[in-house]
Amino acid sequence: MNIEISGINNISSLNKDTPDNASVSGRETGNTAQIAVSGSRTAQETGISLLMRMEAGAVFTGEIINITNNQITISLSDNAQVTATLSDALSYNIGDKASFSVKDNSGEQIILKSIGRENLQDQMNNQTVRSVIQNAGLAVNDVTVSLVRSLMKYGEPIDPSTLGNYIKMLENVPDASAEDIVLMTKMGIPVTQENAASLHDYYNFNEGIAGRTNDIFNNFYNVIADMAVNNSDGLGELVENFTNILGEAVSTPESLGETFSAKNLEALSENIQALAEKYAGQTENGVTGKVSYDGVPETAKTLIDSLAAKVADGSITAKELMETLGELTKRQGIDKHALGKLVNSDEFAAVVKNMIRQEYFIRPEDVSRDNLRRMYAKIINDSSAMAEKFGDNPKMTAFVNSMNNAANDVMFLNSLNQFMSFVQIPLKMSGQNAHGDLYVYGRKKRSVQDKDEFKALLHLDMDNLGPMDIFVTMRKKNISTDFKVATDEILEYIEEHMDELTVRLNRLGYKVSNTVEISGKDYSFKSSVIENQFPPMEIKRFSFDVRA
Repeated sequence: MNIEISGINNISSLNKDTPDNASVSGRETGNTAQIAVSGSRTAQETGISLLMRMEAGAVFTGEIINITNNQITISLSDNAQVTATLSDALSYNIGDKASFSVKDNSGEQIILKSIGRENLQDQMNNQTVRSVIQNAGLAVNDVTVSLVRSLMKYGEPIDPSTLGNYIKMLENVPDASAEDIVLMTKMGIPVTQENAASLHDYYNFNEGIAGRTNDIFNNFYNVIADMAVNNSDGLGELVENFTNILGEAVSTPESLGETFSAKNLEALSENIQALAEKYAGQTENGVTGKVSYDGVPETAKTLIDSLAAKVADGSITAKELMETLGELTKRQGIDKHALGKLVNSDEFAAVVKNMIRQEYFIRPEDVSRDNLRRMYAKIINDSSAMAEKFGDNPKMTAFVNSMNNAANDVMFLNSLNQFMSFVQIPLKMSGQNAHGDLYVYGRKKRSVQDKDEFKALLHLDMDNLGPMDIFVTMRKKNISTDFKVATDEILEYIEEHMDELTVRLNRLGYKVSNTVEISGKDYSFKSSVIENQFPPMEIKRFSFDVRA
């Protein structure tokens, strides 16, 4: 912003010479020259004289001491002032500290440029914020400043009573930020530790149910991997209880052959086969290879051989494999070394992760309102059952907590849906080791013009295409998509096949517009959903001259 100094022509005789009756001293602070002047000239004459001595690029700081229409008066020191003309003088306030640089000095005209104007709004807000906090009888600190800023941002009252209520909520939920508390209150969501954690899960679209399934896998797998190596007693019972509690998945589970490569299946089969080595020479009642299990004679080696064969040809599901392994691990004579090697292999870890995803992810073709309700109910019920079964086992504490967190996220979604339509659908892509999340959201109370508008974000993470965000907006028969991809190669691939999507949708009667770009900024629940519902307010400050 350029500022023109007034009154130069009236004292042109001063030129750029130092006045005889003035003494000048300067002190550099960073890139700003602090100048002190004494003498008998008027404050305006002294100020202009000083500026006329400055070359282009020089920087100085002054205090705004008067504002009249589009003119501001800047005090440079105890006895030096200049009056400047600028278009938005009223964006300053009397008492503001401001920095300026000399953009041009022709000797007849001095043009200044304000510095840090982008921070002026923050400076004005700081004054307002401090005043509000002090009037409420509260200490000015990071918490109270953040609270007042959040309330102002979302257009909420900032009276002392409101501030006091929010301070109490912050004290009761210490892990929540001031903005978290304000947003939950506006959305009618109970302000609790659990809901604050769930809100954070959804802030960046990278947690929620999908993220919790990763926690569930990691915490469960860490326990069984450690037990398989150090103390396998009780491992079979733990695995058996775990698989029994999981119950029936919403979507029909895929076989290992649909999601694992032949190479991985072969490696997994060989590790399972190794469990039978010690059984080959065992005898019971004179019959080689037979042991007693729960009073029922059964050939353990035969059972292991059968399991290894089913894994090799991919005809078994991950859950069936785990159920059989739990049964085998309970038997006496299992090869401990082979068991540790199996459970701690990358292939077996992938089986456990696959089993959990099969339980809590839905195939795209199975997505429906009823199935989504079943899946959400399953998460809550499984969490409760796991806590009841394993709550007293200190080794399973992290696992039980991760199940509880997943249930909390589901209950958060239920609370959120009282305010707006928003669901997360963890998707399992058929026939490949890929997963994604579909977020569908919209206003509960929509205006006439947007009542037919629906929005969705599809977040995918696939082995071949990598992470991808697809933002979809549909208004009646018009669909627009915005693909955010990770690399130029994927961008070219998507663009190459984009016509196939367009043609299919056109056949269904939709008009389609598509864009594909490298992901520069991820979509997020906060930016794409919340701020869409609560656009941050532009905060302005107005000053009035009471003398007018």
